[in-house]
Amino acid sequence: MAEEKLPHSKKILLITNIERGEANVFLAMSHALLQNYPHVELHFATFKGFETAVTSTWQHARRTSPKANQITLHEIKGPPMANGVQHYYSSRKIPSKGGYPPNSFLAPPGLSNTTRAIHDTIPILVPYDGPQLVDIFTSIVEIINQVDADLVVVNSLMTPALTACYHLGIKFACLSPNAIKDFAAPSQPHGASLWKYPALFSGFNYPVPWYLIPFNVFFVLYVANAYIKDGHRRDVAKHLAAHTGATLRTPVDLIRNPPPDVKILVSTLPELDFPAVLPHHVIPCGPIIRNAPPISEADPNLEAWLSRLPTIYINLGSICLVDEEGAAELALALKAVMEKVQQQAPTLGFQVLWKLKRHGEYKTVDTGCTIHEILGNEIDADLVRIVDWVLTEPITILESGNVVCSVHHGGANSYNEAVMAGIPQVVLPQWTDCYDYAQRVEMLGIGRLGNRKAKPKWTAQELSRELSEVLLGKDSEAMKRKAMELADVCRRNGSGAANAARILLAESYAV
Repeated sequence: MAEEKLPHSKKILLITNIERGEANVFLAMSHALLQNYPHVELHFATFKGFETAVTSTWQHARRTSPKANQITLHEIKGPPMANGVQHYYSSRKIPSKGGYPPNSFLAPPGLSNTTRAIHDTIPILVPYDGPQLVDIFTSIVEIINQVDADLVVVNSLMTPALTACYHLGIKFACLSPNAIKDFAAPSQPHGASLWKYPALFSGFNYPVPWYLIPFNVFFVLYVANAYIKDGHRRDVAKHLAAHTGATLRTPVDLIRNPPPDVKILVSTLPELDFPAVLPHHVIPCGPIIRNAPPISEADPNLEAWLSRLPTIYINLGSICLVDEEGAAELALALKAVMEKVQQQAPTLGFQVLWKLKRHGEYKTVDTGCTIHEILGNEIDADLVRIVDWVLTEPITILESGNVVCSVHHGGANSYNEAVMAGIPQVVLPQWTDCYDYAQRVEMLGIGRLGNRKAKPKWTAQELSRELSEVLLGKDSEAMKRKAMELADVCRRNGSGAANAARILLAESYAV
C-alpha cells in the first residue's frame, strides 16, 4: 500500500502487556502502521523483557519501508501481568501446576468447577495488589504525560492502563485479539447475553440448548456477583483511590461502561463470529496476525519436510502444558488415525508436526519411552516430528500449502491463523474463551470439537474419531470447502493488521 498523504505526522502511544496472546496484535498492527505510514511517530510502552520483539518488528518493517521511524520503547515499572496473577494464586494457595493456570481452569465444566473457575478468573482482571497497582498506574501515567500522544491505544485486558486512561480523561482506543461477542454482550436484544451465548467456563454449546438456559443464566449472574463482591478487587480499588485518587477500571468497565468516544478494534470479522448485533464502538478489523518471513526463508529444512505429505499440525499454544498421560492419549489418537488412513486410503498418507510443551520431564522420541512405544515406527520413519520449538511462525506453516488439519487449544490467534489459511480445525479447548472458539469452529462447519466428553482433557478414542471425521469423514470435503470460503472472506477484507493501522491513524487525526 502506498503511504497515505496526510497533513502532518502523528504520534501514537501503544500500551500493552507482554503476554503473547495479547501483545501479538500490537506487534502486528505496529508493523503494518510503520510499513504503510512510515512517518508516524510510534511509541511502545510495556514491561521489561519485550525489547527484542519490538525492535525486530521495526527492523522487519524497514525491509519494505526503509523510511519507517524507529519505535520508541518505554518500560513500565513493575511486574508483568502473568507474574502478578501467579503471585495471587500462590499467596492464596490456590492449587495449580507451577507456572500454569489454576486447577479449576482445567477441571471438567460443571456447577462446582465452573463457579470455582469464575472466582479464579478475577485476578486476571485485577492481577496486582494495591501497592503494585499504584506503582504500575503511576508509571503509565508518567509515560502518557511524557509522550503526549495524539492517540493512546491500550490492551483491552490491561487494567492499569485502562485505569490511567479513564483517570486522565484522554482520547484512547483499545486493541484486542478477542471476538465481537466479548465486547458486545450489553448490546444484544432480548437479554441474549444471558441465554443465547455460552457463559464463562460453562462449556455449553452455541446456541445454549433450551434445557441448559437456566444454568447459563445462573452462571452469567454468578460472574457479575463474584466480581462485585470480590474482596481482592475491593481492597485494590480502595488502596488505589486512597493513594492516587483514581477509580479502578478493568475490562468489565470497558464492556459495561465504555467512554462515549472509545473504539474497540477486534481481531475478527462478523463472518467468523457468533451472530450478534454489532455496537458502533466495536470495530471488526479481520484477523490481526503478525507478518512473518516465509517458511522458505525462516526454515527451508522444515519446508522441504512439509512438502512430502499432507500434514496434521498440532500446536496447543504457549500456556497449555501437556503431561505424559495427555501426550500418550494424543499419541494413541494419532496412531489410530494413521492406521485408519492406511486401511481406507493407502495412497493418501499423512505426516504429523507436533509442537509439544511438556509438563514434567519425559521423553518422546527415545526408544523405550511411552510415546515411542506408541508411535515408534512413525517417529523412526520421520512421519511424526515432535518438537518443542519451531523457527517459523505458525501462520507460515499453515500457509505452506501442505497442512490439512490444525489441532489447537482454541486460542483466538490459533483459530484466526487456521481460518486465514483455509485449514479445517480440531479444537481441544482448555479454558475460558477457548470453549467459545471450539463452538465457532463447529457452528461454521470448518472442523470439530475434539474432546466434547473429556474436556478440558482428551481421550484417544474421542480425539481419533473427530480427527478421522475431519480428514476422511463424509463431511470432510464440505469442511475444506467452507474453510477455504472463509479464508477468501478474509482475503477480500484485507489485512486485519493494516485495517487496524488505518483506523487508528484516522482516529489520531479525529478531533
